[in-house]
Amino acid sequence: MSLLDLLKNEAVRRGLLSPNAVLDPAAVFYLVRDMPYRRASDRQPETIIREWRGTCSGKHYLLAALFRELGLDARVMAGVLRYHPDPARTDPRLLALLAPVGGVFVDVHNWVEIELPDGPMTVDATWPAKLKQYGFPVNETFELGKSQALAYPIFQTYIVPDDGDPQAFKEKLLQEHFTPAELAAREAFIRALSQMLTSAET
Repeated sequence: MSLLDLLKNEAVRRGLLSPNAVLDPAAVFYLVRDMPYRRASDRQPETIIREWRGTCSGKHYLLAALFRELGLDARVMAGVLRYHPDPARTDPRLLALLAPVGGVFVDVHNWVEIELPDGPMTVDATWPAKLKQYGFPVNETFELGKSQALAYPIFQTYIVPDDGDPQAFKEKLLQEHFTPAELAAREAFIRALSQMLTSAET
């Protein structure tokens, strides 16, 4: 069964689509975007659909595969970031996790680019629509040919190779760019953020 069929079946089962709905690129984007921001048990596209959750990596590995099934030329991107969360808009518990590394959140962020006749289109489905009320930069609309905003500012960008494991590539970049202390703070931050968002998204 194709990923598009799996996505539709699961969305119908969850009451998010009618059985006769047609999946186009916009519909696919909205379904993946609004999956809760939480890590699945692994980042395989089938797992993201079955467990209906994901972070930037799992969501965009899935989204790129779905766009390809729809006939679009899509690739997964990776970007290195060092982000200083705004203390006025960030939970103090999260800031405390970053204090040992100077208050900086480090990560390798994933998103999708679609190659179109007029150039590449950036697609970022990281934050569900429900999180807009908490100040997250949600991409509310999908218009083919109109690039979206990235969830974080990026200072170095990579194309994720199609012929390997995208998660292994991400882990390699993390190890190359950041210290063990930064990576430990990153892990604690992501886990705590996911737990906090569980209640916010319900």
